[in-house]
Amino acid sequence: MKQLRFVVAPKVATIVLAALLFPILHVAAQDKLFAYHHAAVRTEKVSDDAAKEVFNVKIMQVQKDQLLFTLSVENPANEKLTLYIKDNNNNTLHREALPVTARFEGRYNLQSLEDGDYIFEIRSGKTKIAEKAIGIKTQTQVNRNVSVE
Repeated sequence: MKQLRFVVAPKVATIVLAALLFPILHVAAQDKLFAYHHAAVRTEKVSDDAAKEVFNVKIMQVQKDQLLFTLSVENPANEKLTLYIKDNNNNTLHREALPVTARFEGRYNLQSLEDGDYIFEIRSGKTKIAEKAIGIKTQTQVNRNVSVE
C-alpha cells in the first residue's frame, strides 16, 4: 500500500495560520487596557432643583507635556451613564459605567496610545449625550550642527 503525502504550499499554510490566529489576536488586543481610570473619583449629590440643569461635560489636560486628562460630567438627573473612549476607526478602547451621581470627576491616562484622534463619548443607554475629541500628535525637531575645522 502506498503512503500518501500531503504537501501544503507555504503561502497556503501562512494564510490558514493567519486565519486561525487573527480572531485570537484581535480579542487579545481589545483586552489591553489603553486608558486607565485613576482611583481618585469625586462625586457629589445635588438637590432636586439642580436636577433640572443640562448635562455638562468637560475634559482638560492635567499638564501640557503629559497625556493625563481630567473628565468631569455634571449629571443633574442622576442618570446611568457610560463612558466610551474610541479611536479614529470607531473601535472602543475603553468602556466604563459612570457612578450614578450628580457630578463625576475622573482622571484618565492615555500615555500608551499611539498618535491619532480619539473620542470621549458619554451615552445614556443608546443615546449619545456628549462627545469630546482629543488629538495626539508627536512632534519631533531635528537640529543639524555643522563644524568646520
